[in-house]
Amino acid sequence: MNISARGSADTANEVHLSAADGPGFPFTQEQVALARAVGAFAEEHFAPVAQRWDRENAFPRQNYELLKGKDWLRIPVSRRFGGMGCGLHENPLAWVLVVQQLSKACGNTGQTFQIWGHCMSMIEELATPGQAARFTKEAMAGAIWCSGGSEPSNYTQKRQTPKTTAKVGATTENTAKARTTLARQVEGGVRVSGRKLFISNSSVADRFFIFADLVSPEGKSLGLVHPVVERGAAGLRVEPSWDAMGMRGTASDDLVLDDVFVANENVIGLHRPNAYFTSVLAGSFLVGRAAVYMGIADAAFEYLVRYVRDRIKAGDDPIMQYRVGQLESHRQAAASTLYRAAWQWHEAIADGASPSDCASFAAMTHTLVSEAALKITNEAIELCGGRGMLRSAPLERYHRDVRAYSVSPPTLSATMINLGSRLLAPLEQRETLIAEGV
Repeated sequence: MNISARGSADTANEVHLSAADGPGFPFTQEQVALARAVGAFAEEHFAPVAQRWDRENAFPRQNYELLKGKDWLRIPVSRRFGGMGCGLHENPLAWVLVVQQLSKACGNTGQTFQIWGHCMSMIEELATPGQAARFTKEAMAGAIWCSGGSEPSNYTQKRQTPKTTAKVGATTENTAKARTTLARQVEGGVRVSGRKLFISNSSVADRFFIFADLVSPEGKSLGLVHPVVERGAAGLRVEPSWDAMGMRGTASDDLVLDDVFVANENVIGLHRPNAYFTSVLAGSFLVGRAAVYMGIADAAFEYLVRYVRDRIKAGDDPIMQYRVGQLESHRQAAASTLYRAAWQWHEAIADGASPSDCASFAAMTHTLVSEAALKITNEAIELCGGRGMLRSAPLERYHRDVRAYSVSPPTLSATMINLGSRLLAPLEQRETLIAEGV
């Protein structure tokens, strides 16, 4: 992607992250410099071993040691907590570029890092200042985090059908009914029980950021909170289940929480349950995940261009020119949409705008970018012929990685249904749909 740095009005200040032709997008010099540095480092150190994590179904831990050595675990943490202030909740444009560059070199590293970074964003937005300072310090020191949100009910099509007849104000009740993980209040804390599926980073995580419905001693639902569970806690089990077709190094195993005690000091959101739904975070993880798809698509496209132009010397074939040009148009459209989504989050943060429109556009971005990545990786294999399907080449891995995560909630069809239902709903019902995350 051509990414220009927004400095003075002089267009001579434009810089580019790659040699790809296409429209530029304004980023600051600092954002571009960070992305350049991360991209160059990842290409040198992560890309050569990316195949290993896929073959071994293993988490890329050595990459995190290298990131720590570069002091880049500070990237998504706010400056007020000693970080670089380039997370999605503070500098969305920088975050998207970093995740895109990491994913271009290694999809598993990009995906696990964006999950880890999203945990930092949630902590800083939802926790008390004391909690945020403590947890971000642990993360910058090397603690691996995962976000435990997905449950068995998330992986059915039934849950995707919006209820346009719901009453305004039913958000907490509906959320509680949909979420089966409960945090029951007891003396000094909560006891958490539930099951989480396909949780990236889970088999290696030191801390688990859990989504759970807070329940009073009398059995009343009080809203969404986030107990932080430490590895080794009594009642916590990580069940090995992640032997998937793609993204095999994301350590996305299942979690079982069986009456796990979490002290109040480690429960995020007790002071304001359900804050996640009204924060700028709602739906933002989809922007990060779209950046992963975009990075993988970039890698596949660049491999294709080099192969056709330099290896088989077919650059003057009109049919090949047409097909490659068509893929480039999809790539540029996807990138422009991704950067626009990041810019919307930037504007919402700066102006205090409602995140509901951002979340809707983020879902659409997730769909558009993932579909473009699927098309690019699939057709790259076809255009490279027999070599494209060899495991010694990266194309089949790129395609499997995109295919595996494109079925994660929200699915492509569900996103379109939810978006369309909101657009076509009667005006008096729109606020209800927005409140319920549709």
